[in-house]
Amino acid sequence: MELITGQTELFTDCRTAVALGKFDGIHRGHQKLIRELFRDKEEDEKAVVFTFQRPPGTFLSGKPGQVLLTKEEKRRHMAELGVDTMIEYPFTEAVCHMEPEAFVEEILVRGLHVKKIAAGPDFGFGYRRRGNAELLEKLAPRYGYEVKIIEKERAADGREISSTLIREELAAGNMELVNALLGYPFSVWGKVVHGNHLGRTFGMPTINQIPEKEKLLPPNGVYASVVKLGGQSYQAVTNVGYKPTIAGEYPRGVETYIFGFDKDVYGRTAQVQLLHYQRQERKFPSAEELKAQLARDGEESRMYFRAHPELADM
Repeated sequence: MELITGQTELFTDCRTAVALGKFDGIHRGHQKLIRELFRDKEEDEKAVVFTFQRPPGTFLSGKPGQVLLTKEEKRRHMAELGVDTMIEYPFTEAVCHMEPEAFVEEILVRGLHVKKIAAGPDFGFGYRRRGNAELLEKLAPRYGYEVKIIEKERAADGREISSTLIREELAAGNMELVNALLGYPFSVWGKVVHGNHLGRTFGMPTINQIPEKEKLLPPNGVYASVVKLGGQSYQAVTNVGYKPTIAGEYPRGVETYIFGFDKDVYGRTAQVQLLHYQRQERKFPSAEELKAQLARDGEESRMYFRAHPELADM
């Protein structure tokens, strides 16, 4: 996948089908929109995803916040979806005040030679978000592109799938529902770093990750998980949190015990998929009581996989 980031001057020598949006989470609704790029796609067209590049840790409102997918995770997903080009367009002061008609003409038409635009019904762009789906359709005859407004996907209970809904369910630890709304397992990607090696003394060696600060995580606690590492999948149990039983202060991390795994993987990148919330994190009176609880956590996770064998290799 070609990545264009930080550039305000865009030019391509071929025609494009462009998906517009924030794509926080790349949930089932976003995937539906991106799939539209490939419908009736001609050989000389590129499938392009256009999203604005915001300052770190901000949403479209400009307020500090966290994201369902980090920048690197989002890029991984786009590549897996078969996108030809992903554009992270700088949201500068000039862009903020650009009239919506100018955005269409200068960026989409002149810069990208757009022939198809796919967007959600609530997509807004241009100064004070005055641009919308209606304007895209109004300008289509003038510039010779096709517009596809993609309706929202819905959950099994009829609610519209949105990043806001996923955030609410993630905050509640409803991982099965979160994963159903996303269309893939909620994951933490990151390098394996050194921890305090206490798990090894318990006979349960773990891998440790420190997620980026912008990464939104579920509640601190213990989760049945699957680890993707080196092209292999492993059943595991994961703790998200601060290790309150252990003396000292620790950053919020993700610590995972992979069943039957004892290899040196420090510095390698692992994907930890969180599938089921088992219990909240808590402080134990002693290391021995923590060890006993970790053994119970591991067995509960194994029982979960025995009851859901289809989840063992997602």
